[in-house]
Amino acid sequence: MRLKKLMAVACAAALTVTAFAGCSKKNDSSSGSDSKGDAKKEYYNAQPVDTGWEWGNVEIVDGGFIPDVIYNPTEEGLIYARTDMGGAYKYNKDTQRWECITDCFGGDDWNYNGTESLATDPVEPNRVYLAAGTYSTSNGAIFASDDYGKNWTICEMPFGMGGNEVGRGCGERLQVDPNDNSILYFGSRADGLWKSTDYGATWNEVASFPTKGGYTEDGYSIGLTFVAFDKSSSEKGQATKTIIVGSAGTQGDYLYRSDDAGETWTAIPNPKSEATGDKTEKLKPCQGEISSDGYLYSTWSYKVGPNGASDGAVQKYNLKTGEWTEITPERSYTCGYNGISVNPNDPNMIVCTTLDLWAYFDNLFVSYDGGETWNGIWGSDENGKEVNNFNLDISNAPWLDWQGQLKPGWWMTGVAINPFNPDEVLYTTGATIFGTSNLSKIKDEPVNISVKAMGVEMTAIFDFVSPLDNGEGTPELYSTMGDLYGFRHDDVTKAPQEHYGDFKATSIDCAAQDYKIVVRATNDGDGSVYYSTDAAETWQAVETLPEGVEKKAGGTAKLSADGKTIFYQSGTAGVAAAVTSDFGKTWTTCEGLPAGAVIETDKVNPDKFYGSYDGTFYMSTDGGKTFSPIANMLVSATSIKACPDTEGDLWIAVGAGGVYYLDTATGTLAPTSQDVTQCDAIGLGKAEKDGDYMALYMMGEANGNGYGIYMSADKGVTWKRINDDTQKWGNVRKIISGDPKVYGRVYVGTDGRGIIMGNVKQ
Repeated sequence: MRLKKLMAVACAAALTVTAFAGCSKKNDSSSGSDSKGDAKKEYYNAQPVDTGWEWGNVEIVDGGFIPDVIYNPTEEGLIYARTDMGGAYKYNKDTQRWECITDCFGGDDWNYNGTESLATDPVEPNRVYLAAGTYSTSNGAIFASDDYGKNWTICEMPFGMGGNEVGRGCGERLQVDPNDNSILYFGSRADGLWKSTDYGATWNEVASFPTKGGYTEDGYSIGLTFVAFDKSSSEKGQATKTIIVGSAGTQGDYLYRSDDAGETWTAIPNPKSEATGDKTEKLKPCQGEISSDGYLYSTWSYKVGPNGASDGAVQKYNLKTGEWTEITPERSYTCGYNGISVNPNDPNMIVCTTLDLWAYFDNLFVSYDGGETWNGIWGSDENGKEVNNFNLDISNAPWLDWQGQLKPGWWMTGVAINPFNPDEVLYTTGATIFGTSNLSKIKDEPVNISVKAMGVEMTAIFDFVSPLDNGEGTPELYSTMGDLYGFRHDDVTKAPQEHYGDFKATSIDCAAQDYKIVVRATNDGDGSVYYSTDAAETWQAVETLPEGVEKKAGGTAKLSADGKTIFYQSGTAGVAAAVTSDFGKTWTTCEGLPAGAVIETDKVNPDKFYGSYDGTFYMSTDGGKTFSPIANMLVSATSIKACPDTEGDLWIAVGAGGVYYLDTATGTLAPTSQDVTQCDAIGLGKAEKDGDYMALYMMGEANGNGYGIYMSADKGVTWKRINDDTQKWGNVRKIISGDPKVYGRVYVGTDGRGIIMGNVKQ
């Protein structure tokens, strides 16, 4: 496979449906085959542009699964983390925050936002590699950087990767040879073992490797699970001779060893464990590392997870004698074992994690004698009662209390010892990164554990609304999202105290004139519409649902300007929108508004409601009871936004039709500028000067300046792009809003990178 360059500080600038698109290309030639990878495009770096805006995130502090975290063994403070759908991160030791190094991916490249594996070079620490691919239904790629992830080269591979699939906690599948760092190996899910001998520039399948795995779990191929080198088997500058690769098979042996730098391979007999007895094929290898004194330490699990692991073991293999020793810390657990890390400077220090120990919660174990004895962050007393041996500080992400269900983690697949400070161990979970500060004192005092994920933002956003300033106590943002349900942010620069704690929602809105009244629609839980009258502190389901609407109907719920009426278009096909002014005791079907309409409410006049269907716009002036058509266009609206401080002004995103403005008082409907060639979402925010019309923000393209985020200060006549091609944020959803309280602030929803926030540079 020939090298083709993606210098990644940014990609180029077109957006497909919901995500910023791939980079500019020079060459579309391809010479790939079944046993050879090939880059099908040549990308070039687009330098950062000073647009006058700076970009970051609304602070949540992670919120999604981080499969692994990796220390570089030779450069102090160099740490990377990989996520399953939100890109890869590098730790900034000066700010003590993580920074995303894959925000240039977007559009056609959104699938690269799931990182299957990550490798940091132990010889030249400036080099870092990613095996990228969220889902194996599309081909993945291996990215290489020689400047800590600032710029990338890309090699597109002829097979898929599964960064967000079952088995994503295995690894690391991608590894750099510690003696000859021009050599890398990658264990794929269904296409065997691959090797590069030129720093990741070209890749070829290792034909002599005897297996591709063959085991599937929940329909996903797991394949080769880890690559491990015995550094002591060769001299510096020579290819490492002894290599062990784990595979998830269905029969026979699961580990393979080479002692001639990958030329030939022999099977290592599966180890016996107390969990399986003679059924050695039951457990699959998850992770493995070779210690400096010649032992392979590996974790094994029945179901590789991250869900469903019910048996497991930790095993120690003597590379000289070929003997196995089971060193499972606690054999009475009904769970798997997954994370493993060996201190490169002390081969007797091992840490490991359980997987899916739901009876209490997952455990982190440490051994200082090569696995003969272990201590965990919790244990049991003589009566079998669980006893915690940790202090947990969640002040950096207080919502991890999880409505009174505080845990030190679950889905604990990644664990890593700091090679320069073994008191510090980082471990990953389904919601954050935790870290210890005094692990060596585990026998004498509780282990201090705290949140270490600051800067990582990995949530899938469904909707948000930024309230108008209603006086003291007005939140900066309400949001809904997957997994964490949603938040009320009183300060978008700080993680909130708690999430809603109930269900994900398909929409959220608050009353323009009373921020305390909030409504959500949901396709989850036990209802369809929920409301709050105390600024999202508590929630109630509406008493009944409109005729023909069942629970979990999803859709969109809006509030009248004064919050006294809920306007609801369910996701039920063929059922028209309805309104209620008594929180669901009674509903009135919206007469004259077609079923399935896009809906909106006026933010000034509580009696005015709006709808759009198949190019026709409708308005109600009686609180949503009856609607009449007021304007028509040839295409359907993508979304409608009412101006928060002006009665009757509607702003309409029309996709390739651009931006339209509808004056509902006159029925005048017209595009605002011929320079806008795409608009997929639109929002409004505070004007720069009091008395001016609110600022407009859109997700689209104008002036031939590429797909991105644009702002208009003159009612849509002219538009300025305010992000650049380094800021694509993976799979961007069609959700955008300005902040009506802060000039220049804009929020963008993503699928895996949280809520992106832009602000005018100070």
